Amino acid sequence: MKNLIADFKKQLQDQRVELGTNIKNGEENLIRTKESYLKVEGALELIGIIEAKIAEQAKDEAVAEVVGSS
Repeated sequence: MKNLIADFKKQLQDQRVELGTNIKNGEENLIRTKESYLKVEGALELIGIIEAKIAEQAKDEAVAEVVGSS
């Protein structure tokens, strides 16, 4: 009976270590994924700013063209 309890205790301790490692690895992976997500969000925001400036510039050029041809 003592042997059975000792073996069971050892299995639980091993499982605890493995689960702790899995949690740590999962957290590290989550952090990397969040960092990547934020980089993509920043890049998309930058593209939105560039598109807005291009549209504004095209509008200004069209106005200048209309005013210049009057």
